[in-house]
Amino acid sequence: MNQINRYMPVFSLVIAWLFVVGSLYFEPYFERDLFSRSGSIMVLFAGMSEYSLLRMRDTYHGNQLKRYSAGDLVNLKDIHPSKGHQYQETAAHITVVFGTIIWGYGDFIYL
Repeated sequence: MNQINRYMPVFSLVIAWLFVVGSLYFEPYFERDLFSRSGSIMVLFAGMSEYSLLRMRDTYHGNQLKRYSAGDLVNLKDIHPSKGHQYQETAAHITVVFGTIIWGYGDFIYL
């Protein structure tokens, strides 16, 4: 797995949060719905992050299955990806939830 694909989920989450914070800052200078519309961009980037993380997990499990089917011993600690990967998945899920709330109720939140 190359370095670009490895860091893409984190990069997507950072862009999602920066976009929302930036829209919150620039809301008074532009149109009124900028913050609530930024929720859709947040959900889009979080979805991209989740998709990348799921592809990584699928690749990881495929590699583990090949190794185990070749006759290697099974270590149950190696079945799941690293803790960092699991934290990234949790952060992506939370970002989707916050983005959906901002998308749906952002015009009420920012008064």
